[in-house]
Amino acid sequence: MAIGVVNRRRIYLRIAVILWNGVSAASLSTAMPSEPAAIGREQNLKQQLSGKRFDGSRVSLRVEKSKFLLTVVYRGRAVRSYPVVLGTDPVGNKRFEGDGRTPEGDFKIVDIRSPHKWSKFLLLSYPTAASRRRFAAARSAGRIPVGATVGGYIGIHGVPKGHDGAIDSHQNWTAGCVSLKTHDIDEIASVCRRGTLVRILH
Repeated sequence: MAIGVVNRRRIYLRIAVILWNGVSAASLSTAMPSEPAAIGREQNLKQQLSGKRFDGSRVSLRVEKSKFLLTVVYRGRAVRSYPVVLGTDPVGNKRFEGDGRTPEGDFKIVDIRSPHKWSKFLLLSYPTAASRRRFAAARSAGRIPVGATVGGYIGIHGVPKGHDGAIDSHQNWTAGCVSLKTHDIDEIASVCRRGTLVRILH
């Protein structure tokens, strides 16, 4: 009898906590993650990887444009993913400067600029030789505007201060870069370095 009362009190307490946080009691099973997952997310990315004899040369980034997702890969295994937004015309590979598209292909981080007006800026090795060949072929075929250039200064960066909501609302606002919330780009930059591989997929 007493045990039943104690159990009911525990259940009522859990429901009260969930309601206090603005989550309905109907979502009780999904609102409370298992203990290991909750603990894992409390660690920042650098802490998570440092526990595995961290080797910065084994970090790479994968951007999946169709999923609006950036994933940190460590030693060939996906570790953590983050929501991103892209250029104002996110579908398709970049053709020329000013088209609002985010380039696809394999790149390297050539510089990490911090502080930056968008927190961190991971400058990518765009245009690559492959990018230039594709641009030259498109220009010869007359598929791009006369006078257009291949472009450059493409990177991965944060958002203007106080505008993390642009990521939550899926506002593709950049000129072709990959943009994340301020906390997320800071976390990602902490495990990257010059030479880190970045693969951007459609």
